[in-house]
Amino acid sequence: MSSKIIILMFGLAVLLSLSNLVNASQFNTVSFTYGYIHGSLEFPEEAHPTDTIMCNLTVAAYIDVTIYNLTLAISGLVGEKWQTLNTEQIISYPLAQGGSLSKQVIVTLPQNMSERLNYLIEGSTDKGFGETSFYATYVRATTYDALSNLYYALLTNHSRLQADYDHLSNDLSVLNISYNSLAGEFSTIQRTYNSLNSSYASLDASYASLTSGYNSLQDSYNYIKTKYDTSAGELSILRYLMYAFGISTFVLAATTIYFRKKAPYIVLRKETADGR
Repeated sequence: MSSKIIILMFGLAVLLSLSNLVNASQFNTVSFTYGYIHGSLEFPEEAHPTDTIMCNLTVAAYIDVTIYNLTLAISGLVGEKWQTLNTEQIISYPLAQGGSLSKQVIVTLPQNMSERLNYLIEGSTDKGFGETSFYATYVRATTYDALSNLYYALLTNHSRLQADYDHLSNDLSVLNISYNSLAGEFSTIQRTYNSLNSSYASLDASYASLTSGYNSLQDSYNYIKTKYDTSAGELSILRYLMYAFGISTFVLAATTIYFRKKAPYIVLRKETADGR
């Protein structure tokens, strides 16, 4: 802001030094935005042939950018042909975020100048480009009547509205680009979310299936373990019974063998006693 004030003070000094320079209080402003830079062009609302007019061009950056080319071309109807009166360019100029630059453009109008001046602003940066063209600064003789003044005032308002419309249209284009970019990112995130949600659902189904299988296996294991414990208990009892049966069989067999060996001797003794 301070640099702009200095420029305006310098412009006032130039206005006081030039007898045919247009008064600064008659200046209008048109704003523009291209490729993350924004600026304004200050120009006189009215001028007369042979006047020396001054335009102030100010540019600032939203973010760090490099201005490839910023051109201001001023042309007018001289006689019956349009001629370029002045062209100013800013080439390969880096601007940091919040930085700005200003430039003064001075044009001396020809004697046979008429109609309105055409202002053309073209800008391109490493982030984008744009163009604004409009008619302003009515060049007319001082003998025009009030109706003519009203006519040109209406034309001025129309030109200003047209410039504002172009500015808003450019802003809308920038917003549309940002919206489309955000919409693309949202679509990508939505697709990723849907993929993850599908994977989660699949894993959840697999987990439920595995849990069901695990529970079934656990039930089978518990059933088999119960059978095993029962069978093991029964086997232990059977084993003890078999041991007891074996021991009983062994004792019985041993007793049988023993009595068999003793039986003949007893019988023989009995027979011998009877014979006496």
